Amino acid sequence: MEKKHIVRLTDKERNVLCDVVKKLKGTSQKVRRAQVLLKADADGSNWTDKKIAEAFSCRTKTVENIRQRLVIKNK
Repeated sequence: MEKKHIVRLTDKERNVLCDVVKKLKGTSQKVRRAQVLLKADADGSNWTDKKIAEAFSCRTKTVENIRQRLVIKNK
């Protein structure tokens, strides 16, 4: 299935997310979302939703929702 919301992070966004993950800044939910977005980045890892969901023990729908929120927020 084709992704409806494609995540394309800027270098600044990528650096902020990496910082959140490395320093465990914020809640566990915030760190998990940062990890998901880094793996979903089309210009970075570009993992499939299924692979991301398996890696972080969540549902594929959760991954879709996280991607959707970022893309809609950045419009």
